[in-house]
Amino acid sequence: MAQKKSYSRYFIILQEDEKGYSLASDKIASGYAKLEMKNDKCKISYYVQNLKKEKTPYYMMLICNKKDIKNIIKIGEMNIDDYGRADISYEYAANDVAGSGIAMDKVSGAAIVRMVDDNIISVMSGFASTEIPEWKAFPVSQNKNKDLEETEVSEIEKSEKTKTKSVFDQYEDIIEKAKEDEEEVKENIEIEEKDSYREEQEEEQEESEEVNKSESEEQNKEVQVDAEVMEEEIIEDNSKSNDTGKNEDRNINSKEDRNNDSSIYVDESRLRCHKKLNLNRCQRECEKDNVSRSYPKGPEGKFFTQLMSGFKEIKDINKELKRCVWNKVPVSSMDDMYNITDYNKYSYIYYPMVQYYPYIKKYNYYLAGYKCDKNDRVKYLIYGIPGTKSRKDQPYGGKSGFVTWIPLKDKDTMGHWLMFYDFRANTIVIPVRK
Repeated sequence: MAQKKSYSRYFIILQEDEKGYSLASDKIASGYAKLEMKNDKCKISYYVQNLKKEKTPYYMMLICNKKDIKNIIKIGEMNIDDYGRADISYEYAANDVAGSGIAMDKVSGAAIVRMVDDNIISVMSGFASTEIPEWKAFPVSQNKNKDLEETEVSEIEKSEKTKTKSVFDQYEDIIEKAKEDEEEVKENIEIEEKDSYREEQEEEQEESEEVNKSESEEQNKEVQVDAEVMEEEIIEDNSKSNDTGKNEDRNINSKEDRNNDSSIYVDESRLRCHKKLNLNRCQRECEKDNVSRSYPKGPEGKFFTQLMSGFKEIKDINKELKRCVWNKVPVSSMDDMYNITDYNKYSYIYYPMVQYYPYIKKYNYYLAGYKCDKNDRVKYLIYGIPGTKSRKDQPYGGKSGFVTWIPLKDKDTMGHWLMFYDFRANTIVIPVRK
């Protein structure tokens, strides 16, 4: 039996550590490091934008902060183009990253630095966990075999120019193929929704006919309503329509007038009572709707419910994504993204989205929420950035995980780009349609 090949990928978001390195005041330097591993090979990719070009070079570093290893792995120089961008990839053996003798699974952070008299000046850095060590004091592991590194880099550049693709590129192609297939699947879903809509319309029409029939029968009866009885009936019977309720509000003035239909009058005091009771009923139904949601469950459910408190919940974002809770996070300036009054909110809601501020500022908000599994336990965190389906609105062209686009309700052009994050495994996941 052939052994199953293992593949893992995760992103480390890079954020500004030192001011003054951004391309412009309104263009904040941002980027990420992508770490991939397949069997005995690993691939390390760096992507940055809006980083000012300097006379002295920038260096790419990986940070190891494990119990047995606390080192910095020097990957190499980063060349920034005239637009403040860089996109570089390296491949190494998984147990020997950049000839340092350190395995890939020991890496917990990444950085872009400048070296001044052997002192490390961190320009941008990021970590896969919330624990941030004093890493600048760690010893730097140099490449023990420089020729090997140059050969590997040369092979990568050569492979990019040929049609032969590495295993990592093949996985990227699978993701792109999934995105292309999304359109075809959506068309099928739309057809199914239309059929379902027709069935619902027919059912509603049948129910409407039954209600009208019961109303006409009710109108032929002699009804005398007492205020207390009316209140009990309205509270106990939430299924009656407003029209039926109005018929119950009618009162026959006297026995002599019962034979004369024109002698019916409306008791204004009871009408006001009726409206008040209807308002209370609506409030109870709204509360019931919130209570009836069974998710999220478990201790993590309580944690994320509290985490999202204070943000406005947005309902009916998309019918295809079941068991999701969406919250609108308002952002009026970059300072809002550095709100550390609540550490949990900063760690889970604000910090991961700092680098996307250039996309967020156009709409002054983004979405943060979670998706539950079939057992109503929180499975993924979800982040949504508003925009059109155009590639210019897709954050970093989908390279950082925002590969799913959903339209707003009743709108085809506007929607949200979504990224799903597995908080247990510290990895970004790509949803696949079944």
